[in-house]
Amino acid sequence: MKKIKEKEKEIINLFKSYKILNDVPVLTTKLPIEIFKELKILVKKHKKIKNHKLNFLFEHYNRGLNTYQVSVQRPFVETSFIFPYLIALGQFYLYKFNNMSFDESHRKVLLRGTLHHYDGYDLWINYTNKGDENPLHSHSGSFSGVIYIKNTKEIPTIFNNKQKHYGFPGEICIFPATLEHSVEEQIKKYERITMSFNLNVIEIINK
Repeated sequence: MKKIKEKEKEIINLFKSYKILNDVPVLTTKLPIEIFKELKILVKKHKKIKNHKLNFLFEHYNRGLNTYQVSVQRPFVETSFIFPYLIALGQFYLYKFNNMSFDESHRKVLLRGTLHHYDGYDLWINYTNKGDENPLHSHSGSFSGVIYIKNTKEIPTIFNNKQKHYGFPGEICIFPATLEHSVEEQIKKYERITMSFNLNVIEIINK
């Protein structure tokens, strides 16, 4: 029990800057500077794939109409701090919205896997430019989220066709995967970079 309480305290402190949006179950918080720096390095590494003439072989496909999307390659995910951070974020979301403890003998948050092809994990980078948009959609899994790497105040994420959130660089938000959200067409010539992810909550039954 003591270990659980210590871990709970550490995780709560990690997300002390959190906020909850009005009218929608969306939790936002500021990334630790060390993790934000790590993500900018990942974005730079994957931009080499984007700029390669065979980039279509690694392209990540979903409902977004973006210039280019690429999953973070599996080796980078598994050696990064964003991997355990996202799991901790999912645990914190359960703690705030469902009053669940951090006792992993009862439940476990996982970064959703897509193991049947090269994507590996549901963690991908969106490179968007003028004319790009993300129509209203939802995700797979238990929770989904957006990490803002490079953003402009003119391009919000819109939840349920009403609640707008203008994410700033270094911010992350998490919400139920079923919550519909969208991004309107980008009007100006500007490269916007975000990352998206999906988490699963697996119930563990003690025998």
